Amino acid sequence: MFDIITVGSATEDVFVNLDETKIVGFEDRHHKDEYLALPYGAKINVDSIVLDTGGGAVNTAATCAAMGLQTAALCKIGRDLIGQRIIKSVQESGADTSLFIECDDYASGYSVIITGFTGDRTILVYRGAATQLCAEDIPWEQLAEAAWIYIGSMHGPSASLFRELAVFAGQHDIQVAINPGGTQLAGGMDKLADVFAHTTAIFLNRSEAYKLTGVAPERGPTDERQMLRLLNEAGCRNVIITVGAEGSWGYDGRSFYTMPAYPTEVVSTVGAGDAFAAGCIVGLYKGLSLNAAMRIGAANAASVVSRFGAKEGILTWPQAQEFVAAHGGASKHSGSTAHPVNMGESDIT
Repeated sequence: MFDIITVGSATEDVFVNLDETKIVGFEDRHHKDEYLALPYGAKINVDSIVLDTGGGAVNTAATCAAMGLQTAALCKIGRDLIGQRIIKSVQESGADTSLFIECDDYASGYSVIITGFTGDRTILVYRGAATQLCAEDIPWEQLAEAAWIYIGSMHGPSASLFRELAVFAGQHDIQVAINPGGTQLAGGMDKLADVFAHTTAIFLNRSEAYKLTGVAPERGPTDERQMLRLLNEAGCRNVIITVGAEGSWGYDGRSFYTMPAYPTEVVSTVGAGDAFAAGCIVGLYKGLSLNAAMRIGAANAASVVSRFGAKEGILTWPQAQEFVAAHGGASKHSGSTAHPVNMGESDIT
């Protein structure tokens, strides 16, 4: 029996680090877009290259295992060398790989991650075999024995599993954490109603939350609180919205919480969202309140962004507790009165 099974993508990641980048921005009163710019047709010197593994299921499994949970990752990979390297990396993180499925018709997922001078990144991703995960691949009997399941974003043919997994988990009293991707967000709240009914914790960044809920962006925290309420009222017992460098907001149906990002030197933001979500999930698994769990997530994310790679800075449970004790925690705002908290403008998680 596993404490948690993480379901979603598994990739091999190549981090391309170069300072000779430019950021081009466009902004109006409601929204800000930024683009990574490189000279077209040029040959550009790269400062360094780092090879690692990643994907939502792999990254989340690494934190859960490091923090002491009996963890298995359920992913589909190609029958290739990349897939073997992914399996070896997951095993080295302490997570179980017996639920991995090998595919003959598609190659393993692969990402090229361009990190610029700010530490933020642009990702070129080939999803490959991950999009082919199907109901026949799922070990339903083993899944029914898990305490928690984490469902990451799903694309292509595998997208239909997002709802099926959540409903199955709810029917078997399994705690469900979700991180919907673009395919799920495009359907809006109504399409995910069955999923929300079984969701213990949902993790979104701010732009994703706007897209999913249809709430219009406004100055101040009113719109963020409206999104938190809407998702909670739809069934999500704990709602967490990350707001980039500013931290995160949470709501458990009783109180609103703000968790500022812990100060750290940002080397790369890759994996920050997965590190935050996984740390928070472990906290909830261990019985912490939402605001206390958010502190664990924020500590883990701060450590991860201080190094290259999505898993290099992952904390153990004692390390995360020590980090929180040394740096403090979230603030709590009870009730529905709005508080003028600066939510920031960027979504880097």
